[in-house]
Amino acid sequence: MELVFLLLTILGIIIAIIFGYLQVVVPFIKGEVRFSKRFPFVETAEVHTAKPHRRKKKKRKRFLIPGLAIGILIILFVLVRFLVFQAKAIERVPIAVINFTNRTGDEQFDYLCAAIPNLLITNLEQSKHLSVLTWERMRDLLKVLGKEDVHAVDEDLGFEICKMDDIEAVITGSFTKADNMFVTEVKVLDVASKKILKTSSSQGEGVASILKIQIDDLSQDIAKSVSLYERVATPTEMRIMEVTTTSMEAYNYFLRGREDAEKLYHDDAKKFLEKAIEIDSMFAIAYFYLAWTYEMLQDDKASDKNLERAKVLADKASDKERLYIEAFYEENLEKRFRIFEQLVRKYPKEKWVHVLLGNYYTVKKAFYRAIEECNKALELDPDYGAALYCIAYRYMDMADYAKAHEYFKLYATASPGDANPFDCMGDLFFQMGNLGKALEQYEEALFVKPDFYASSGKIAYIYALREDYAEAMKRVNAYITAAPSAGARARGYLQKACYSYLLGNFNQTLNILDTVEDSLKQTGYQGIMGMVCQIRTLIYYDQGMFDLSRYYLNNCHANLTKNPYNIICLHFYLGLIELKQENLDSAKARLASIKSLLPDILQYSKDQKLFIYIPYENHALFFRDLLYAEVLLAQDSLQKAIAAGKEISEVDVDVNRYDLFYYVVFFKDILARIYLKKGDIDKAILEYEQLTTPDSNKRGRCLIHPTWRYELAKLYEEKGLKTKAIEQYEEFLDIWKNADADRPELIDAKKRLAKLKTIS
Repeated sequence: MELVFLLLTILGIIIAIIFGYLQVVVPFIKGEVRFSKRFPFVETAEVHTAKPHRRKKKKRKRFLIPGLAIGILIILFVLVRFLVFQAKAIERVPIAVINFTNRTGDEQFDYLCAAIPNLLITNLEQSKHLSVLTWERMRDLLKVLGKEDVHAVDEDLGFEICKMDDIEAVITGSFTKADNMFVTEVKVLDVASKKILKTSSSQGEGVASILKIQIDDLSQDIAKSVSLYERVATPTEMRIMEVTTTSMEAYNYFLRGREDAEKLYHDDAKKFLEKAIEIDSMFAIAYFYLAWTYEMLQDDKASDKNLERAKVLADKASDKERLYIEAFYEENLEKRFRIFEQLVRKYPKEKWVHVLLGNYYTVKKAFYRAIEECNKALELDPDYGAALYCIAYRYMDMADYAKAHEYFKLYATASPGDANPFDCMGDLFFQMGNLGKALEQYEEALFVKPDFYASSGKIAYIYALREDYAEAMKRVNAYITAAPSAGARARGYLQKACYSYLLGNFNQTLNILDTVEDSLKQTGYQGIMGMVCQIRTLIYYDQGMFDLSRYYLNNCHANLTKNPYNIICLHFYLGLIELKQENLDSAKARLASIKSLLPDILQYSKDQKLFIYIPYENHALFFRDLLYAEVLLAQDSLQKAIAAGKEISEVDVDVNRYDLFYYVVFFKDILARIYLKKGDIDKAILEYEQLTTPDSNKRGRCLIHPTWRYELAKLYEEKGLKTKAIEQYEEFLDIWKNADADRPELIDAKKRLAKLKTIS
């Protein structure tokens, strides 16, 4: 609006200048006007027409130059004055609301000490003239003062906090009860002078009156007392029940659930938030936090259901909360980004938004921009854990491990007694290849919080890398036991299924996958359901059951979104199956389809619904290169196959993601198989030795498929290296000691080992 008035002012000046020039200056030059005797007035000269017989004297016109100038100045003054007033009017007056005192003498009403201030904050935020210190920001300032353990902020501490954040007025108060009549009193204090600007009270029957009457009445009085423009203009309409809930009991459960959600105590948060919604089914922001909680618990169906409900009820949330709901509901990455930008403009001290923007830039691979946004959050709260570990992971993405280590240490210092900093530090050491230190950090996380199930899963993987499957299974079972939801448990079961199959237990693996599917029927967690079908596809493929492999692959694809990555996966696995069924032309067509989709996958990696960085393009290149090598192997283009096998794109193993583990291990021996078909046994041996080396870093921290030891043992036997052959057979049989008895590799290995020992 200010820009419009500025443009109108400029336009008015231009018109006035042109008008004055045409009406006064030009006629004066032409002699058509002259100064009158009453200077500075001017008058027109007498002008005669061209026809003598029709002479006619025109009327004089007088122009008052000063009057014209004064008129223009008046217009300019009014417009400029209006613009200045508008600029001042939109300046928000910064205020804070601190704890209220319970004077009822009844502890059951203690929750109102925090509930009333929170309600006042939410209501006062509706005013375009007030900037209200949030409860979270107040906790941040308490941390700066070294008083993070203080639960109730009194007046003296309130003044100290307000001076730190340039707050002009602080609101405090108390509530009491006489029979069933509740009375709430507030004091508005000037921070600079500590003088009382306003006292006000409101009363009503029962606790419900706090929501129905008192918060609205008190909010209006507070707004008028601290804002000049609220007094001059019509008071802002504030109706707390229209942007929160109709029930104080529901609000109390919501506050407890929100606090647990922010602490990442998802299971506890779910219980309180569900209770809030049970009491008030129209509580928009409670649905939003419940949707977020279910997302963390990996229950897609429940998350989508609650987010949908939050979106329907978004008009019953505050402006800030409505923007959050719209942002998380929006699937388009760029549109979501613009909503977050709105949040930053309207609520510049909302630190979470900066982390969310950091996640946006992470998806775009703009890691330094992501770090810059997170640093803005740290300016508001130097100990903000979400920003610290976000920065640390971005430095990990750029392989700047020294910087990542520095920020993880800051995260640990800012979060004493929290398990997650140790888990994050473990991730850093894992990516650096120091598995010993990674294991120590994961164990430390479990020491701090024994049910921190994520660390159990990572420990299990490290033991699986060492082929200590007994300990790996023990840790996976601990993960499953501690996981708080069906979606989280499903990931543990998937890891267990992978290890079970590597141990030669085909039927047991299928039973575990059945368990996963049963537990996920109510969650609708598509990602894990897709991985279940993917594992079935792979194990049936490995068993030579190609029709079943194809069936589960198609079933998997039918249940997943048709994005470029999933389509590439489909072509990759179908291509492998078609090669086994000697349908070379179809496999080549699949390879061509993957190549044509590579440009799309690059865009898809940058346009994800969730702000999660996943290197889909790296996976896609791996699929392309591997299928190309397999096609060359199938058509006996062995020299080209060797060259292609050496150029296969490497995919970094991410210890936080298990889905990639399930297929990498099945095909990593491509070069060994090519050399074997070429008859170059020595080079095939070298490849299998590389794949089974005890140093997991040399094999890209990829699991060892036990059958590789079986294949290596046979090659040693063929070369007459009996000792080495016996060693590999024994290691293979020890790993497969509980494998299905009818597995052909198991039967053959036992026979070969017995024969070698007899000969020896």
